[in-house]
Amino acid sequence: MKKIVPDPPHFSQIPEGTTLSDAIIEQFVPVDEVVSSITHYLLLAYNHSRYFIESIENPALRESLANGLGAMQIAWAQADALALALERKPNLH
Repeated sequence: MKKIVPDPPHFSQIPEGTTLSDAIIEQFVPVDEVVSSITHYLLLAYNHSRYFIESIENPALRESLANGLGAMQIAWAQADALALALERKPNLH
């Protein structure tokens, strides 16, 4: 599996070459902002995928994508709940 190396969010002042995980550990990037970014990108991915699912003619392929979107919704809901919890109780991180 390819290792994913995400770019740190561009709104933070982070030393060049710092990974997102290091930026979080060093508190250059607040955890709640990362979780909010996750929910935002999950929303975008879900909406883009959901829009095209109806155009897929192969029933097995459409069902597979629908299952993937269902898993994405679960991850999205959990990330959203974590974002809300961090917002209400910042000392969780």
